[in-house]
Amino acid sequence: MTQTATPQAQPLVARAGKHPVIAEAYKLVSIVVGAIVFAIGLEGFLIPNDFLDGGIVGASIIITQFVDLPMGVFIGLLNVPFVVLAWVMIGHRSALRSGLGIATLSAATIVLHHMHAITDQSWLALVCGGAMIALGIGVALRHGGALDGTEVLATILASRTQFTVGQLILYINLGIFTIAGFVISWESALLSGVLFYVVVKDLVDQIAHGESGVRKARVTTTRHAEVATMISARINRPVLVDQHQHWYADGPGEDVWVVNFTCSRMEEATIVEDIEALDPDANVTFSDITNLHGPMFESMTNAGH
Repeated sequence: MTQTATPQAQPLVARAGKHPVIAEAYKLVSIVVGAIVFAIGLEGFLIPNDFLDGGIVGASIIITQFVDLPMGVFIGLLNVPFVVLAWVMIGHRSALRSGLGIATLSAATIVLHHMHAITDQSWLALVCGGAMIALGIGVALRHGGALDGTEVLATILASRTQFTVGQLILYINLGIFTIAGFVISWESALLSGVLFYVVVKDLVDQIAHGESGVRKARVTTTRHAEVATMISARINRPVLVDQHQHWYADGPGEDVWVVNFTCSRMEEATIVEDIEALDPDANVTFSDITNLHGPMFESMTNAGH
């Protein structure tokens, strides 16, 4: 396996002494805030200037050209099947958090439906709107939620096809932007495509997970058997367990175990929570991976962004 990684410390979601209800409430509030920021970016910058986003939001914008209902109605309705898919295929916590984020986004865009444009300068609307959308999506993803069902669908399809999540999202959005070119205007569709792939996508990755959607994790724990078993079952791949020894300036210290594995960005938040539940004293770090090679990592590559 060849990889280039930049270590990034990842604190546990709820350290010992922090009530899990408070930790979960913090996550949910963050997802709600991310959805509201996303909605302001849409209704205050992009939509008044005839720009659009990709995914379900983009499809909803196109539908409003034919049906006189607020865009938020379609954001909510079109995302329902994907929340159900997430519940069945990814996990209940991710589905519930994503459902909250999508419901908030839907409600916020309905409330802001008649919001006046914050600016009528196209380039400023494009940059500011794109930055707010990226910030909203990134905050939601970082806290275990999602604001669009497209990534859920792409993650599930990637595990069953030869395509990666990034490729599938690219194909879906190309279709949406092409339809928008015929329905709205080619100028808006092309500029929106540039916005998504030049500004939004990279910013989302930076805010949510760093530069890569594929993550290498290293868990230092004294309960290695339980942690390794749980993680292997969660990611459906083997993990690597090593024994190490702490070494200090005055000599050797206690023995510790390190569990190494890779996971997708959508799996990261849930896995961290599960590790904390098993061993609140565990230390977890994540690194970005640029390349994965070998049959054991084939499904991981497909699931990566």
